[in-house]
Amino acid sequence: MSAVSVAPVLRGERVALRPMSYDDMPLLMKWGSDPEFRRYQWAREPGVFGEADARKWIERMSRPGDSACWVIEDDGRPIGFANYRDHHPKGRSAEIGIGIGEPDLWGKHLGRDALTALIRYLFDELDLHRVGLSVVSFNDRAISMYKAVGFEVEGIERDGVGTEDGFVDDVKMALVKGRPRPDFDPRPVTLEGDHVRLVPLRMEHARALFEAGNEDDIWLYVEPRPRDAGGYAKYIRWALDQQILGTQLPFAVIRKSDGVLVGTTRYAHIDPPNRTLEIGYTFYGKGARRTAINTESKLLLLRHAFEALGANRVWLQTDKRNERSQTAIARLGATKEAELRNERVMPDGRLRASVIFGITKDEWPTVRERLLGYLAR
Repeated sequence: MSAVSVAPVLRGERVALRPMSYDDMPLLMKWGSDPEFRRYQWAREPGVFGEADARKWIERMSRPGDSACWVIEDDGRPIGFANYRDHHPKGRSAEIGIGIGEPDLWGKHLGRDALTALIRYLFDELDLHRVGLSVVSFNDRAISMYKAVGFEVEGIERDGVGTEDGFVDDVKMALVKGRPRPDFDPRPVTLEGDHVRLVPLRMEHARALFEAGNEDDIWLYVEPRPRDAGGYAKYIRWALDQQILGTQLPFAVIRKSDGVLVGTTRYAHIDPPNRTLEIGYTFYGKGARRTAINTESKLLLLRHAFEALGANRVWLQTDKRNERSQTAIARLGATKEAELRNERVMPDGRLRASVIFGITKDEWPTVRERLLGYLAR
């Protein structure tokens, strides 16, 4: 087997990247014909990635001086591919692509390991200064993985990718050598306590979130209300779009005793320069309200914000009419700071007044002991 790409073998902590050859076309045909892979990698509908497609792909990714491609192997098993292309020597830049073709291995951090090895080669051996990539906006796992390695979102091309059914947004990301990442950079993480587990919110949570949130009481002061699982899918998609932009970080709230999704919460209004954020968009189903779930969820979110992220201030807000919510926020130990009159226009045209509460880093130790005391009862 002779490699098409003139490129070395690259090694990560768990995976190896070997130069691809035409003998690997059956692998590309298999991966490119997998419905899930096609959707998340290329935004394509189910179909066949044939021999001609595989050959054309390898040819495009194997142009001397412009591109190179590798097969990613895990303990000798081919599991995906990696490539760089559009190499511009004068600008010391290139675009990259990476795909794990075995869906059962998604979420195992093998792609991250391969990406790290590829980036190390491009920066250290090819002396690149900038590496860019494109990813369809609904590929949330990939976007989170790229951010974890250090890529930043530079923009979103609206309807940038044409599909059989229309268009989808294309997220543009890049990693620039020597450019420091923001010190205050909330990213998807799982937070776990004795009663709850907060996990990154995903599109697949839509049905369970509908079952948890389909109650009149929850939406009394919040508009618009999702009316079915499709509505909750749109609700989640909007939250994940804000996550792409770095302004929000949504979580699903899982009750540990039975593994049931009982609600959602998120960081919002993330402000890296000032190291502040809001905790909001919180709701729980009837069986989870007035239990330890909310108290521990707030403890986990506040602890992560102040102790892991180094926040200066965390704030919360609610509709002025929602006295129950105001009482619950004050019970946490947050200080009422202001009322913002006519702060937003609601979907029905009403002007909302919002009540703002805050917790500073100096107040956090007292608030933490207060919440721990509630949980110890």
